[in-house]
Amino acid sequence: MAMKILVVLAIGYTFYFCRSLLLPLLLAGLVALFSSPAVRLMTRIKIPKPLAAALVLSFLVFGSGYGISLLYEPASQWVERLPLISHKLADHVDDVTDSINSIKDVVLPSQDTSGSDADSVSTAVGSGIVPLLSFIAQATVMALVQLAAVVMLAYFFLVFGDTLMRKLVRLKSSLHEKKNLVQMFQTIRDDISRYVLLVSVINISLGVATTIVLSIIGVADPLLWGALATVLNFAPYIGPLMLMVLLAAVGYTEYQQLGDILLVPGAFLILNIIESQLITPLVLGQRFNMNPLLVVVWMFIWGWIWGAVGVLIAIPLLVCLKIFLSHLEIPPKWLALLEA
Repeated sequence: MAMKILVVLAIGYTFYFCRSLLLPLLLAGLVALFSSPAVRLMTRIKIPKPLAAALVLSFLVFGSGYGISLLYEPASQWVERLPLISHKLADHVDDVTDSINSIKDVVLPSQDTSGSDADSVSTAVGSGIVPLLSFIAQATVMALVQLAAVVMLAYFFLVFGDTLMRKLVRLKSSLHEKKNLVQMFQTIRDDISRYVLLVSVINISLGVATTIVLSIIGVADPLLWGALATVLNFAPYIGPLMLMVLLAAVGYTEYQQLGDILLVPGAFLILNIIESQLITPLVLGQRFNMNPLLVVVWMFIWGWIWGAVGVLIAIPLLVCLKIFLSHLEIPPKWLALLEA
């Protein structure tokens, strides 16, 4: 037992210290799984696989770039407004603290309520914006380099992945073992591709619905919040919660009445409940259900290893691992712990 724990810890530290190498590999694998159905469809109509992979990845890259270009200006405007939002929130904190101090003056007149507590609270609320912006600027170049590596690796996965699989099959001695191995590889590939594709479609649909609802409510830049809904929904529980906090801040800056402020995150909460409790189970079925506690712990682990990107890809990785292990001839017994 102790040896198994040491092995798990060694694997975790290996992923942590090799994150700059392993993260592009795993991201490229997920991109290849997402793109492989389109590539296979194009090869069936006599388009060479290298050309098909290049066309699909080019479409993804240019489509994503166009979307980012549309969202860059509103996102930068909201980033510029962060100090104003923090100061406004700090002012409200000061008002609440002053009211509490007034009550303390009546109840406990001997206590010193000079306002130092209010100053410290408002300072804490209003700080941290500049370091955040500096971090974003420094991470941009590294993100572009890793993006290029991911696209290149995904291309090679799409073009040469089947060739590698065939060479692995040739290592088996009997024809029966070769057939079983080919069937297992194809089933795992198809199931994982199906999951990645369906989850992506569901999250994009949630983003579109969020954009429409927020535009009806009258929230500024609904397309930006819809795009965030799509991305953050890859991290169950944590991602939607983060977006609800952001939408509450948006409502706080645009409206005065409490009901109007709560309407903005409340609308997204309703959409997320419909998606998570009705649409996703209906589309994916029960086989992809996961234990919520293990899901959250898994996301925290990968968040510690790879930061925000690790949180976003944690669940696709967990589902891929579950699919792979479930198709082994003798699945591990602990696989049952992942079930909801």
